[in-house]
Amino acid sequence: MGKQVSKKKLIKTIIICAVFAALLAGLIYLMVSDQNYGKPDKLDIGSQNFGQRLWIGIQVAFLGLATVFLMLVLLIFAITLIRYMLQGFSSLAKKRAEQKAAENIQAPTVAVSEDICEDDEIVAAITAAIMAYYETEEVSYKSNLKFRVRSIKEI
Repeated sequence: MGKQVSKKKLIKTIIICAVFAALLAGLIYLMVSDQNYGKPDKLDIGSQNFGQRLWIGIQVAFLGLATVFLMLVLLIFAITLIRYMLQGFSSLAKKRAEQKAAENIQAPTVAVSEDICEDDEIVAAITAAIMAYYETEEVSYKSNLKFRVRSIKEI
């Protein structure tokens, strides 16, 4: 199985990548704005000093960051919406399966004759009855322990 990444680490990585991309876009904009294209642009960047061009680059970087985070928020919203829809569908399917199982459940019957003399046969009959009961119910064994048993070897 793959290594799981924590949410905090993932968010930090996304923020760093977005800031880096926005700064890179701003720097590229600053480098390109020094070139003479023959006609001035609306902001007349070619005739402005470095401080003014830097301010415009920072504005472009901020606009890029805002756009990236807005799209991330919309993407997270869409994924969350899809997750809730799928959970709703799965809970409906579980309810239908439980209703069908409830209709089909029959009480486990164990025939015990009176000539049983040994304890082993009684234990086997009781165990079979318990297993038949647990096969009809969905039982999950969860623990708060932080280890898993990988194998059991007889000593």
